[in-house]
Amino acid sequence: MATIIQTDKGFKIIRISRKEMIEKLGHLGSLGICDSCNGTDVNGYYIPVLNQWYCSDCYAKWHTSATYYPEDAVIEERNFNKYKLIFGL
Repeated sequence: MATIIQTDKGFKIIRISRKEMIEKLGHLGSLGICDSCNGTDVNGYYIPVLNQWYCSDCYAKWHTSATYYPEDAVIEERNFNKYKLIFGL
């Protein structure tokens, strides 16, 4: 089941399984493929500020080097709220 994560850097993240991504977004073409490496994973992370779903490995790499920019908060919040509704959070 999808869960919300607030990172120590300030990002809002939705941890969600590949299966749930496909169930909720398959009709839109989502196959639960990592937007970074094109691989698959049982669980992954939707990153609203990027509007992308990453596998666990790519998410960890991204978060290590990511910087939170307050000016991106409007985009992050819009995407976060949209997918929060879709995933029933």
